[in-house]
Amino acid sequence: MTVDVYNEGLKFNALQEDWRRLQRHPNTDLDHFALYLSHQGSSARPWVMAVKNAEAVECIVVGRMDAGRATVDLGYWTIGLGRMTSLRILTEGVLGTMSAEAAGLVIQKLCESLVAGAADRVVLCNMRTDHVLVQAARNVSARFLPTMLSEPQPHRRMQLPDDAAAFWSGLSRKHRYWLKRLAKQVESDFPKSLEYESIKSPAQVDSLCDVVEQVARKTYQRGLRVGFKNDGFHRDRCRLFAEKGFFRGWVLRLGGVPRAFWLGCVYGDTFHSEFTGYDSDFRKYELGSLMFAHMVEELILEKIRFVDFGLGDALYKQRFGSESWEECDLALCAPTARNRIMTLLAQAVKGCRMVAMKLPFVGRLKRAWRDRVAREARGRQDNDAEA
Repeated sequence: MTVDVYNEGLKFNALQEDWRRLQRHPNTDLDHFALYLSHQGSSARPWVMAVKNAEAVECIVVGRMDAGRATVDLGYWTIGLGRMTSLRILTEGVLGTMSAEAAGLVIQKLCESLVAGAADRVVLCNMRTDHVLVQAARNVSARFLPTMLSEPQPHRRMQLPDDAAAFWSGLSRKHRYWLKRLAKQVESDFPKSLEYESIKSPAQVDSLCDVVEQVARKTYQRGLRVGFKNDGFHRDRCRLFAEKGFFRGWVLRLGGVPRAFWLGCVYGDTFHSEFTGYDSDFRKYELGSLMFAHMVEELILEKIRFVDFGLGDALYKQRFGSESWEECDLALCAPTARNRIMTLLAQAVKGCRMVAMKLPFVGRLKRAWRDRVAREARGRQDNDAEA
């Protein structure tokens, strides 16, 4: 068994046939990976490993080399720790089935690259805590300071029933009443003005991105500089998956004005939720919940089996999710004094975050923070409009 590294675009193209055979997730779709690299220019380079057994590719590990700043999150605050080159093994970056032996060889190759100075650290991004690659990384020499960058987080998904009636009957009585009450409240306050639009076609992507931006720029996610942004990369990304037949988008309108959206991709038998948001002025109507119920009904008609809620946790994911597993970011650092100091600083910040998250008022603080950044995002939008 051998591990070959492909760190130039022309070289990893040699893996196309095996890559397409093994890919199972939109984040590591070969065309999407190439699109991301083309938009990043020189700031990101491919770093792809192929584990071969008797010349046949057993699995592929998809990574990229990023030059940037090391950061650590403390709630909604992001603290910078200095410049650092990171070799990131991407979310869902292991294509195919990886054995314990293969995982050991991959981690050995990654540690060799750290010693050679190719990167300051290796980060396994959003990987299942029980994955053989995580287990192998946690067992390396202490000189590489194997460190979990944050506490493991649940990743949830929902198994869809065979028909919409089964979806509604599967909800608790209280939950069904809550959703139907929301719909009645919207109808009462906005008679005959609630509309849903479903978008799949590549020809609709540009207009959809313009519409979604009207809502996204009012959300707290925009204030945190995350979520959907109507830029060249996101438009090209939506168009790419639409041309493949994978893209799904929904917009909720009240009186013809967009107030909520949900975007994602159908890959195989699973809908992968990617971007969602709503106009915070309409929070009391919980438009995201109405949008979700409508989206699920349409996905059931398509015979989709699962909804993968993606990264992070939220109340609606807990309500609707039928299964979950834990994921983590795990880092190995190059054995230098500078990297050791930065890693210890990151661990100290992580310890502070763990203590803070146990305080009883944290939930209220997070909501107040989201409200504030949403107001700031709306204020920037109004200023831009006046300008």
